[in-house]
Amino acid sequence: MPLKILLLDPPHKIFGALRMWMPSPGLMALAAYLEAKGRAVDVMDATTFDLPWTRLKNRLKDGRYDIVGITCSAATFHHEALSAVRLTRSVLPDAIIAAGGGHFSLNAEKMMKDVPELDYIVIGEGEETFLDLIQWLESGDRANPCNASGLIRRKGDQTEKRPLRPLIADLDVLPMPAYHKMDLENPTYYLHGMGRRAIGVSTSRGCGDRCSYCSEAVLWNSNWRGRSAGLVVEEMQMLNSRYNKSLFVFNENSFNQIRERNEAFLEHLGHSGLRCDFWFQSRVKDILRDRDLLDDFKRLGCYEVMLGVESIRPETLKNYAKRQTFEDIREAAMLLRSKGIMVMTNVMFGDTDDTEETLRQLCDFVTEIGDFLVLTITTPLPGTRYHQQAIDAGRIEDYDFSHYDFMHPVMRNRACTRDEILALQKKYLRRYYTRPAIFINMLFSRNRFKRMAYRLIMRYAWYEARNREWIQGNYEEIPEGLRGLK
Repeated sequence: MPLKILLLDPPHKIFGALRMWMPSPGLMALAAYLEAKGRAVDVMDATTFDLPWTRLKNRLKDGRYDIVGITCSAATFHHEALSAVRLTRSVLPDAIIAAGGGHFSLNAEKMMKDVPELDYIVIGEGEETFLDLIQWLESGDRANPCNASGLIRRKGDQTEKRPLRPLIADLDVLPMPAYHKMDLENPTYYLHGMGRRAIGVSTSRGCGDRCSYCSEAVLWNSNWRGRSAGLVVEEMQMLNSRYNKSLFVFNENSFNQIRERNEAFLEHLGHSGLRCDFWFQSRVKDILRDRDLLDDFKRLGCYEVMLGVESIRPETLKNYAKRQTFEDIREAAMLLRSKGIMVMTNVMFGDTDDTEETLRQLCDFVTEIGDFLVLTITTPLPGTRYHQQAIDAGRIEDYDFSHYDFMHPVMRNRACTRDEILALQKKYLRRYYTRPAIFINMLFSRNRFKRMAYRLIMRYAWYEARNREWIQGNYEEIPEGLRGLK
């Protein structure tokens, strides 16, 4: 009898500052791979359910699954992922439960210790390793644990970490993500401010940099791999023709890291005739390297680039292991804006020696060079070098991972308490977004994307000014007894 396989993204509290949710790229990739290997698989994104925890419990009972894979992509989802493991074990006492995703991978040994309901954690890429788990379960040899590479497993009362599995060298061997397993018409899937035609797309894994605060750098060992440009455009065309999507958010850390793929992407997109809009995140140095490609990016639909600025202080950039300079950042931003491409500047505040003066200087700088400001709070993600440095310095004061969302201060620095860091972040966001230029562009800019974005920001400001919290329509608290203490 075929195994019953479930891939689960647990119920989540959507990040209120963004009010956006999209299907898990990791689960869609894994589901497509398993289907290509001849396995039937169910995929649940429980955040899309009405009464998510109640509905999930019922669907687990009805499904009677043999193996359940549960993902946790970020530290801020820690409690929800662990609660989903506990719920699954209570409903399916005999099922194999395996966890995966970035947060589980980077903290695997601690997770296995804290969550005895877990059987396995898949470390890193899940496709080949999870298939090995399925094949082991199909063999019927449950007297001994699965021996596949890329796992941490229980062995009696102990845990054992198997050798890491090499990364998949060529992502083109993977099938197109299983969008058909997701209900893309579900109202929860909405990129706020971009409308129903927008969708997130993931075309690469990793990054070639070694920034100390970045969990992606650790997870992928500072290695970037991308699907070929032709397959990227083919995926965009499919999403357009089948689901009416025409605004693409390339939601990876570094879409344009390799020039050769960028050139091929522009060529394939141009030949496709697809009329679309898109934006992506970029390293500063990749914009400088590809300055001659920016006209084509703009012509084919690129309306915005998010630049990872983080800081302009050399000392802070050194702490972050961020290899760029003040002059590089300015030049890249000015290049983009000269081509009519909007610049979103992503900056962080809260490093060791940050003060109100350093924040003022940073905000003055990005006001000059950018169109939008994303002002986050420096967060020591577990598993990163920056996290260990913060522990060694005794700076971390909040160990509740649900607060590790870049908007809640979890550590102090030499000049500021956590409360002071938060107050300064709010102060300078207000200062940036209450400038007359924001209101003028909101109403009269000839750039429709700028009008759209500034109107959205004004809605956020309205909530903030009235101390109102956005309420997620279908949210349900984690049931009593599932959350635990970890």
